Amino acid sequence: MENEAEKKYIEIMRKKTGEERLKIAMDLREFVIKLAESSIKSDRPKISEKNLKIELQKRIYGFGFPFENS
Repeated sequence: MENEAEKKYIEIMRKKTGEERLKIAMDLREFVIKLAESSIKSDRPKISEKNLKIELQKRIYGFGFPFENS
């Protein structure tokens, strides 16, 4: 069930072009990744870049990929 804020958001988004909606989605994706990265670094301040990438992927996809050439 949608509340008034959700209805207004949908109304606003429907008025935007596909390009504008894509830009918003990409900006939100970048924000979420930075937020997750910050949280991981806060929990593990000495984490290596390689392990940070693995932990980020675990949060995003539910599992980590090996980074052999990173």
